[in-house]
Amino acid sequence: MKDWTEMLCQFTFSNYRSYRDEATLDMQASSAKEFSQSLIGCEDGQEFLPVAAIYGPNAGGKSNLLQALDYVRSAVTRPIVMLSHGGGFPAGDVPPIQRCAPFAFDEEHSKMPSSFELYFRVGSYEYRYDLSVGGSDITSEGLSRRKIGASRSAFIFERDGSAVKLGSSLRRSGVSVSFNPAIPYLSYLYMNADVEAVNAAVGWFLAGVFLNYNSSYLERALENILDESDSPAITRFLRAVDVPVDGFRIERLEEEGRQKVYVRHSVGGHGYELGLSQESAGTQKLMGLSSFILAALDGGGLVVVDELDAKLHPKLLRYLILLFKDPEVNKAGAQLVFSSQDVSTMRNDVFRRDEIWFAARDEGEASHLWSLSDLREPNGNPVNKNAAYDKQYLAGRYGADPYLTRIEEWA
Repeated sequence: MKDWTEMLCQFTFSNYRSYRDEATLDMQASSAKEFSQSLIGCEDGQEFLPVAAIYGPNAGGKSNLLQALDYVRSAVTRPIVMLSHGGGFPAGDVPPIQRCAPFAFDEEHSKMPSSFELYFRVGSYEYRYDLSVGGSDITSEGLSRRKIGASRSAFIFERDGSAVKLGSSLRRSGVSVSFNPAIPYLSYLYMNADVEAVNAAVGWFLAGVFLNYNSSYLERALENILDESDSPAITRFLRAVDVPVDGFRIERLEEEGRQKVYVRHSVGGHGYELGLSQESAGTQKLMGLSSFILAALDGGGLVVVDELDAKLHPKLLRYLILLFKDPEVNKAGAQLVFSSQDVSTMRNDVFRRDEIWFAARDEGEASHLWSLSDLREPNGNPVNKNAAYDKQYLAGRYGADPYLTRIEEWA
């Protein structure tokens, strides 16, 4: 087995937005046998999923799941990124983490902190990071790790409010426990000490890619995301999916602090250029998305995309998914987690059962999360691996009822 350098193992959270109760997205593979060749194997025999797709009705909790994952990433990385970009503020004035939104539909939970727990692997260690936030105040935090294959974990630090307890490795390094409690202690350590375990853990957060294609801001930012040095690779990718472009060039507008992208086309033996804004919305999205996809497939890491299917043809969506499931392409063990409304790819020739997830709200407006591999037929057996997943989902068999029966009643 290869020693994969980065891996999301499991994410658990509670009391965040529409999620009142604890929910877990588990990237560890189940015992299901289908697509076993696509799994990402580690040196201790554990196998992990390269893909997780979240389906469900509108307002069911798909985006909130991904936002919960992004909230933890942003909490850790925001102070670091702002400082590295020349914020110029003293350590005591580092902006606090963003306000956390708890479940709002009962008085008890609206006053309780939101909790997040991540298990991830970097190099030869598995890390556990937990964070609890009430409003804009961090109520608890902790980091521990264990050597892959070992049974015991070593805690690196634990935090309760502003009080920090150090593990033996940090005590030996002489790090301070006097810090701005408005930011994660993990972020403070990364900015003020040189500790291998801290650097590795924060590096995992910094390397993650989170894209929200339900956001108009992202589309406006695409022009500044692109790098002209990536033009050959992105062009090959686009032409592989039948998007006829011949590259792009970038013109930097220094006075405006931005860049303008011109896409090249060859028609009838003549060369032409169009501004990126003149290209179709699908081409624009692909050009921005492809740079992140190609980087992950080349070097590994986690890519999280909300509304991956937006403005993409179903066959192209399938193509992107299968890139991550092809071990000859995904040699670095990259992972893709995304939400989608397009059930045309919810098929047994695309996904394992444990790669299909559902999010939906109950009558109390609380979202719940479960995998297709968790479900059982009336006879107690798992859903058959040869079942027509898309048709059974649309028929309401999997619980995340897309409300089609109600729509039929209105007609």
